[in-house]
Amino acid sequence: MIRANLLLLALAMVCAMSLVRAQYDARRTFAALDAAQVRAAQLELDHDRLQVELRALSIPSRIESLARGRLGMVPVTPARSDYVSAAQLPGLPVNIPTR
Repeated sequence: MIRANLLLLALAMVCAMSLVRAQYDARRTFAALDAAQVRAAQLELDHDRLQVELRALSIPSRIESLARGRLGMVPVTPARSDYVSAAQLPGLPVNIPTR
């Protein structure tokens, strides 16, 4: 009888330790999930902020002013255009229409 009681006591101790370990793992997993949700919310805010910045930086007038200022670009006019005819290109295949 004492042997059966000791066996049952050992089994109850193992079950209790297993239960404590499972609760600990559940709490740790829940804490990791909560941290991941906070991180996801922060990343969503960062994404929205970057989208607003991208829209602000891609305004055509801003791009044009940067192209003129930093790159020295100017609008194309007919006086600045060079036209090349098909006769000037010896490697051009004959079946390409020129007009």
